[in-house]
Amino acid sequence: MLTEEEKKAHFKRLQNKNYRASLRLEGIHLEGETHDPECVLKSESEQIADLTLRYAR
Repeated sequence: MLTEEEKKAHFKRLQNKNYRASLRLEGIHLEGETHDPECVLKSESEQIADLTLRYAR
């Protein structure tokens, strides 16, 4: 069982991870993050097609 402090720390890490992912979806890349250099060269429609294939079930 997790302590209250461990739960809070876990929630903060998850919140931060989700916030960064949300920023990436908006096209905002923070310093220190790595991103795919090929992604920059692709058009938006190509990136969407790639993601559709990647997450298709």
